[in-house]
Amino acid sequence: MSDASPQEITAQVRQKIVELALQGGYFDTVQRAGPELDRLKEYFRMLAGQVPLPPAIPGQSPTIFPPLPGLDERPWRDPPPPVAKALEGCLAAVQRDLARLENADLLHYDSGIVGTGRWSVHPVYFAGERLDRLLWPKLAMEETAAAVHSLDGECTAFPLADVLFSSHAPGTTLTPHCSWDGFRMRLHLGLKIPEGCGIRVGTESRHWEQGRVLAFHDSFEHETWNRGQERRVVLIVDCWHPSLTLPEREALLGLTRKFEVRALLAQLRVPEAMAEPLMLRFAQEKRTDAQVRRYWRT
Repeated sequence: MSDASPQEITAQVRQKIVELALQGGYFDTVQRAGPELDRLKEYFRMLAGQVPLPPAIPGQSPTIFPPLPGLDERPWRDPPPPVAKALEGCLAAVQRDLARLENADLLHYDSGIVGTGRWSVHPVYFAGERLDRLLWPKLAMEETAAAVHSLDGECTAFPLADVLFSSHAPGTTLTPHCSWDGFRMRLHLGLKIPEGCGIRVGTESRHWEQGRVLAFHDSFEHETWNRGQERRVVLIVDCWHPSLTLPEREALLGLTRKFEVRALLAQLRVPEAMAEPLMLRFAQEKRTDAQVRRYWRT
């Protein structure tokens, strides 16, 4: 897939996931479920090419999984959901962890969406795993992890979700892009916010405030910038889309935590240095994951 365009690569990954779901019994298990999974039944028939996908919402174009019809889709979550206020209440705990990163060598995010400058991160959860404990145990963000786990709707087990400290050096811009999927809502907790920083989601631009949360859907086109003189730091926390029900969330975990599916998704977003330890962790969990055992035959 290395000679293919990014769009071709993500389309190939989606097709392989669909083939695995059809061959491994996942598709049949979902279709035999009760009415609680009616939206996913129709959605997976769409992915399998059995029925057409509905027209796309302008500005929303997740690259792997198309939007799930029936969800409440809008770029910004207004008014902010209760989980945003709950995360703001965890500010002191998050700031204590952030202080431990002041002199740490952060991971520089190597991605084509970085237009200028440098985007540095310290992941707490990544690819459905507690990555800081796995790779940087001396910089494990225990208070932040506990804060995130206290949030209603947190989706740290979802392999396309992130919890990470995100730093933009002065002069950093991220070019307009859409995320992998529309199953999540993204929260940004402002930690260090100089003047000259902002984010556009859809057609509306906003600015972070220290100690406040911006809630949005990164399945819509978005971009960020730091035109200030100091670094900007936010905590990124992904939660499930508020319109997804618990049975739907469990079924999506069953699909995406399957070892072969996780390996395909990892090809798209896991840096080479992280690949081996993460694949070992995926393999350790492949026989014990409750949702995978529930939905897959093989």
